[in-house]
Amino acid sequence: MRLALWLSLAMLAGCAHDVHVRFPAPPDAPTGTLVILLSKPASGVTVAINGILVAEDRRTGRVTVSNVPTGTGEVTLTANGGDKQFRAWVDGDHVTTVPIGVSEPSLGFLKSVLGSLISIAAYSLLL
Repeated sequence: MRLALWLSLAMLAGCAHDVHVRFPAPPDAPTGTLVILLSKPASGVTVAINGILVAEDRRTGRVTVSNVPTGTGEVTLTANGGDKQFRAWVDGDHVTTVPIGVSEPSLGFLKSVLGSLISIAAYSLLL
């Protein structure tokens, strides 16, 4: 019974959950809400708005940031090892939703190591 409980908790911890955070804007500033909607759940999701980190290293498919100053904001997003930077207009009357395509998790390092090993093997066979 305990094993089933631990396995259930481990599986739940690995699932993607929506992230809700609050931007630290001054209390008297006009603000709105920005929703970053990823095309698929991603790992290592980190979001900064106007240079201020609001979410770090999360597994999610949606990040909702409330209290974002209205106007054009500079957004930096990292997901699955890739970075994207974009500008988003945040309105105080309506939620701003930005859909973002996300690539598959990067296996670049493993591919380069495998390529090097194949090159070494091929070179040693030629000699």
